[in-house]
Amino acid sequence: MTNLAARVTSVELCSTFTFPTLKKLSVSDGLMGRELADLELDVSFPCFPDVVTIWSGVSKYVRQQLLKEEPQAVTITGLGTFHIKKCHFFENGKMITFQRPVFSLSRTVAQIRELQHASAPVPGEIKKVSVSYKKTHLNVPYSEKVVRHCVQETLNFFYFILKKEEDTDFILKDVGTLAIRGTEVTMTFCEGFLLSLNKSTDMIDKLLTNKWVISDKEVALFPSRFGRVHRFPQFEIRVVPRRVSLTDEETSPDVKSDLSSTGKRGN
Repeated sequence: MTNLAARVTSVELCSTFTFPTLKKLSVSDGLMGRELADLELDVSFPCFPDVVTIWSGVSKYVRQQLLKEEPQAVTITGLGTFHIKKCHFFENGKMITFQRPVFSLSRTVAQIRELQHASAPVPGEIKKVSVSYKKTHLNVPYSEKVVRHCVQETLNFFYFILKKEEDTDFILKDVGTLAIRGTEVTMTFCEGFLLSLNKSTDMIDKLLTNKWVISDKEVALFPSRFGRVHRFPQFEIRVVPRRVSLTDEETSPDVKSDLSSTGKRGN
C-alpha cells in the first residue's frame, strides 16, 4: 500500500504546495477515533479511507443538489461546476423529455495545461451554490476545517500531477469520474445517478447510445500516453491501455521512476 505521507512529503520538496492535513489523515488507523465498521464506506477503495470518506461526503452533497426537485448548480471550488439540463427529442411522433447532467471544468484546472473542455454556462434561472463544508462535515467524522483543508490539499496534489503532464481519473462517488488524458477532458457519469435523474432504464440506454452522456464504466478503456493514470481521491496509480509507444528517450526520468515504482508498465 502506498504511503501517502511519504508521497506528499516528496511533492512538497519539489513544489510550492504543502499537505499538513493529508499527512495527518494518512496515518490515522481508526478514522479519527471511530471504527470503520461504524461508517458506510465503499470497500473497493483500499487506500486512505479517511481521505476517501471526506470526498465521499463532498460527492454526496453534489448529488443531493443535482437530484432536488428543482436542481441547483453546484460548484466544487477548484475543480468545476455541475448542473442539470432538461432536453427533448422526438420519437414516434412524441416529444420525450429527459434530464442530462452537465459539467464545466474550473478555469483553474483548464489553465494548468490548456485542457480542451467545452464550458457550458449555467442558465440564469438555475440557483448556484458551492459545496458547503459545514454541511459536508456533518456526514463524516471530521471537523469542517479538516474537511475544507483535505479537499484543498487533494486538489493541490491533483494540480501537481497535471503540471507534470500526467493523466488522471478524479472519482466522485455515485456521481461520476472526471478523466483527463493529455489535454482531453471527459466527464463520465454513474448509471445509477442517471437513473435517479430519469427514472427509466430505457432512457438511460438512449442517453448512452446517443453519446449524450458517457458512462463511467468506459473510463477503464480510456488509453493513456504512459499506460497508467493517477486516481483521486485514492492517491493510487492504475494501469490502463497505452495510447502510443514511447521510447526510453521520450519518457521523462520522473515518469520512468513512477512506472518502475508500480512494478508494471503499460502494454
